[in-house]
Amino acid sequence: MNRRSSLLWLGSLITAGIVFPRGPVCAETMHLKVDTQKSVISAVVKDPLSNLRDTPSYAEGTFDIITGDIDGDPDNIASTGKVKLVINATTYNSGNSVRDRNVIGSALETGQYPGIHFESTRMEDVQVVTPGATGNVTVVGNLTIHGTTREVRCPVSVSMSPDGIFTASGEVAFDYTDFGVKRPRLAFLIPASKEVSIKYRITATRPEASGTPPAGGSGAQ
Repeated sequence: MNRRSSLLWLGSLITAGIVFPRGPVCAETMHLKVDTQKSVISAVVKDPLSNLRDTPSYAEGTFDIITGDIDGDPDNIASTGKVKLVINATTYNSGNSVRDRNVIGSALETGQYPGIHFESTRMEDVQVVTPGATGNVTVVGNLTIHGTTREVRCPVSVSMSPDGIFTASGEVAFDYTDFGVKRPRLAFLIPASKEVSIKYRITATRPEASGTPPAGGSGAQ
């Protein structure tokens, strides 16, 4: 397998959980494990008082990734590639305990909906910037939050280091109330913005290259 085909395969698969339908058994299957310790998922929302200030302020909180796996034949991506990403909604951490309890308990209602899932349906606009090293893709897929699934389009920049460490990063914004998530409120009165920007940086390697697969956050389903 040459470096160009490897990059195209990886770039089409990773990006926060990409899934293609499985087809006939192929000659070569590669497996990558998402490094849950080195990967980062964060949510940014304009805070409730931003509209009263000259300069807007934002609240940013991170989530733990539970697991992510990538499988497929680099020469037959569309029919064999499969990646899943599961995020633990109960681990939201913005550094503000009052905000965190509000988001976890009242907005996301993690007692009933502890997991966030993303599965892609297709990849578009594949561009190789540096053969075997960097590129860009747009991932279209299904995001499930608060028990509701919606389609989102995720622009992603991908890269492969000389030692085989793959990274994918990007940002996507959407109205989280479309998923049935309530708007957090300041002092139960002033609501936060309805738009959330999700930032992601995913790192993945072959399990044999990283040793024992990294442990994820506490298990939310």
